[in-house]
Amino acid sequence: MFAKSLHSSRAVVILLVHSTTLVGIVSLWKVAEPVYFLIFLALYLSGVYMDIKGSHPVNRLTLNLLGIILTLYFISHLTLENPLKPFSHVVLLLLAIKSLEEKKIRDLYQMLLLSLFGLSISTAYSIGPSFLLFFLLHGFLAVSSLVLLNLYRRSGDKKLSWLNYREYILAGFALFLSVALLTFPLFFFLPRTQAPIFDLFSKGSGLKTGLAESIALGKIGEIQEDNAVVFRAYGLPQGLKDPYWRVIVFSTYSKNTWLRAREDKYILPENSEGLTYSLILEPSFDNMVPALDYPLNLLRIEGLSANAFMATGNVLRLDREINRAVRVTVSSSKTPILVEDPKPYLQIPKDISPNLIKLAEELSKGAQGDIEKIKRVLEHFSTGYQYTLKLEKYEGDPIDYFMFVSKKGNCEYYASATALLLRLMGVPTRVVGGYKGALWNPYGNYHIVTNSMAHVWVEAYVEGKWLRIDTTPPYMAPSVGKISGLSLLRDSLVSFWYSNVVGYSSEKQIKLFKNIGEGFRAELRTESLFKHLIQITQWLMLALLLYLVLFIFSRFRKTPENLYLKTRDILHREGLVKKEALPEEVLSACKNKEYYRLVKFILSIYQRHKYSPYRVYSDEIVEGYRAMENLRRIIRSSRRS
Repeated sequence: MFAKSLHSSRAVVILLVHSTTLVGIVSLWKVAEPVYFLIFLALYLSGVYMDIKGSHPVNRLTLNLLGIILTLYFISHLTLENPLKPFSHVVLLLLAIKSLEEKKIRDLYQMLLLSLFGLSISTAYSIGPSFLLFFLLHGFLAVSSLVLLNLYRRSGDKKLSWLNYREYILAGFALFLSVALLTFPLFFFLPRTQAPIFDLFSKGSGLKTGLAESIALGKIGEIQEDNAVVFRAYGLPQGLKDPYWRVIVFSTYSKNTWLRAREDKYILPENSEGLTYSLILEPSFDNMVPALDYPLNLLRIEGLSANAFMATGNVLRLDREINRAVRVTVSSSKTPILVEDPKPYLQIPKDISPNLIKLAEELSKGAQGDIEKIKRVLEHFSTGYQYTLKLEKYEGDPIDYFMFVSKKGNCEYYASATALLLRLMGVPTRVVGGYKGALWNPYGNYHIVTNSMAHVWVEAYVEGKWLRIDTTPPYMAPSVGKISGLSLLRDSLVSFWYSNVVGYSSEKQIKLFKNIGEGFRAELRTESLFKHLIQITQWLMLALLLYLVLFIFSRFRKTPENLYLKTRDILHREGLVKKEALPEEVLSACKNKEYYRLVKFILSIYQRHKYSPYRVYSDEIVEGYRAMENLRRIIRSSRRS
């Protein structure tokens, strides 16, 4: 097709579309597996060659079926550590298939869109000088392609002069330049939605009320089957074992309810040593910030203008409610930094169960210190008790019923009974509310904490230190086990939105430009330029090798076209015809020659293949090549004579 006329608007459009998509393909070089990349690149270049020859022998239906099968194969590998790699393979596959098909207008639009997807995927791996060059080149070529593609769609395949094409390309460049110039201010000043685009139509929602101000026995179990994400944690090791996320402290037990401790404000210390990690908090409409173990400091707040402080119980708080997705950077340690008076944590209600008092006396009898008392309490709960969310109806004191009748309950019962027992034994204790556990998301390499992980435990004050005491049997909510790989993939997209759009502040934007500038300076160093020169040479050698393979294949393949071209070359070397002679001119030049019938037979095969709807069979092509050999033999004999 391109061989016919480069003045054809269709040919120029396809040439531009191929150039655009090749930029998108090359941008995936460091993303896709090298083997798949080279295979799909070779297939794509084969499609380019088919467009040049105007021949597409592979049926479209066959290509589409192959595409569906291979797409399902690559999608099945989404459990890999990097989810974008399979998507890059799918994009390369679809581009290769589109290249092999005979091009319709919708195919050209799809190729441009797929190449944009490929370029977008590459941004997750590198946003540096090389990406900027790919982006600018792709943008210019894509806009120029769209301008000419719309011209072709409206006007049809017309022959235009290069002056016309230059005007359209200049118009495309002006459009691209205006978009690029408008992008800069929009990049800084365009407001960003706080809702991830993947959740706009979701029926589910995150935590809306936060943890309760009190613990009324029997209420926590109601939310433990809720898999709404409370927060996501970044920067922690994958094998995190039994993490406890501290949120709130309860100090007073009255009328079967634990009441929240009165929170005094404390200034955060300047010391930020310890384990540092980041959290993205879902809107909770309270001011509580979860922290692993004991928080040391809140180092950074992004997405909300607020100040942080430490509160009673060694918990983190903000001076504003969290009404949007917020990213915070926290440091934690294994020991609390606040020194608190333990006396308020010895309160015992007047209506406490006599049975519980008797049990406390039995467990503390002969104990050598508070550590021994704690060990006895742990041993008491280690046998005969079960964890359950299905609480039975009861009359009277819920702790009494749990301890001496059902011996079944959830974490609130275990924590409440443990705290009261230890207080009766003279050990200061408090109940801590928060979350236990975290689910690793391999698609984004971060942890997820959901409402179903809500948990309460006890802290006992012993020898000047607060010790965590958790008598609740090990338990994982069934709903956590039901979280599918697809849900994790979806959450990774939400996480990406929060990290790169919601949390993409102007400070980060400026930092990006600084990094690009530093990258350019690094790229201009002698060693970098030499490295790029080697890479460019390798690409050129690869392109030359592929071209030679295709050229040799096309030249030596036995086809009616090659039969005609070789016959014409033989006659051209004899001075009978011009190099670009038409079939009629070739036949006319051989009219009075002894090999006229041979040439006529060869031309009949070529003309039937080129202009007739009737098929040329392989045995006819073989006979044509025999006729060409006879022609060559006759010409050689005539030279000798």
